[in-house]
Order: sequence, then structure tokens, then C-alpha cells
Amino acid sequence: MIKPIIAFIIASLAVTSVSAQTTAPSTDVYAIARTATGNGEYHYVEAFGQKGKLIPWDISYIDFGHASDYREVIIGAGGTLFDSKHLVVIGEGYIDKALGPTSGGATYLIPWALAIYHITPKVGGQVTYFPYLPLNEAGRIQHVLERAKLEYDFGRIKMGGGYAGYQFGQDEWQSRPFITTTLKAGPVGNVELWLQRLPSNHLTFQVRWDRTFHTKPVAP
Repeated sequence: MIKPIIAFIIASLAVTSVSAQTTAPSTDVYAIARTATGNGEYHYVEAFGQKGKLIPWDISYIDFGHASDYREVIIGAGGTLFDSKHLVVIGEGYIDKALGPTSGGATYLIPWALAIYHITPKVGGQVTYFPYLPLNEAGRIQHVLERAKLEYDFGRIKMGGGYAGYQFGQDEWQSRPFITTTLKAGPVGNVELWLQRLPSNHLTFQVRWDRTFHTKPVAP
């Protein structure tokens, strides 16, 4: 699954040159790719468009190291719910379809929320939470605190730490604290590195890449 993620990043970077030669729409396009090692292995790719405060489309894919057995395809839309100097809240609604022989054909509704906060110009962070709400009998309710992090911005690098957690059905809540460093790589995008502790004191290393492609409407 690593090769498809690399291909996704290369294809996303190609958007810049393509958009310069075509009548680009006014919707900005965001590309995200993430992967992790060891017991926390997963592969995730996402692309979404944003026009002003509206996110008219969002599509993503995730697997957990055995894509032939289980994977999820997710589509949704949403927008900015609140926007101020110190806090931005974004909400989206997704339909998540689980695929593969171990998925049971589960389908979920996912109300997703992201809060981006700034305490000072250099100190801030993000909080992302979403539940998996089953739409058929094959699904199990799940709760995901994907990240709650605080960072200091040094300019080209951000460093900090945070907390993540997960609960499947009625199982115990799993705590997953982490430390993070983000490298601002200019036209290549942002590369965020996580070292995260999983239950039973297992460690996983994550690489998270994102890039924004700004487009401008063509003058009439």
C-alpha cells in the first residue's frame, strides 16, 4: 500500500502544473496522505475541495495494513461552522462503507468535527473527534479522538504533543498519547512526524503529509 500512497502524492503535486495550463475553478484542493508502522499500521489518503466556507466534496480511503481483508471508502461534505481570530470550527458529514471479506459490509454515518485554535500567534493546536454511527447491523459504534494537540511554531518547524484515543463498541477506551514535529516544506507541503504510544506500551511512528493547491477563478 506504500506505493499507492507515493503515487497519490506525486499525482497531487502534478495538480499545480496542470492548473496553471487550464481554466482552474475557484475551489482550492487539499491532498492528505498518512501512514504508520508496527501495531498501529494504517494507510490513509484523502482529497477535498473548499470554496469559501463550503466543502462541497471530500473523499478518502483507509486500510489497516491488510487492505485485501478490510478497507474503508468515505465520502462527505461540510464547511466552516465558526470562524474567529482564535478559533475555527469545521464540521462534515460522511458516509463510510467498509469493504473486504472481514468487513461484514458495514456502513456508517460519521459526523466529523475539527477545532483549530490559537492561544497566541505561535501557540495553538487542533482537536478532531468523530463517532462511527452504524447504519446497518454489521456495524459497531466507535468513538475516535483522532488528535488533540498543542504546538509551538518556530517558523519552519512546529513541535508539540497531544493525546488521541479510541473506543470500539463497549470495549475499554484506548489512550494513545503522542509527540509531534511538523516540517513546513514549502511547495512540497507539510510533513508531520508522530511518535505515538499505543496500548500495552507499543510504539508506532507516523508520517502525515498535506498540501494545499490554491486556484484562482479565471477573469471573464
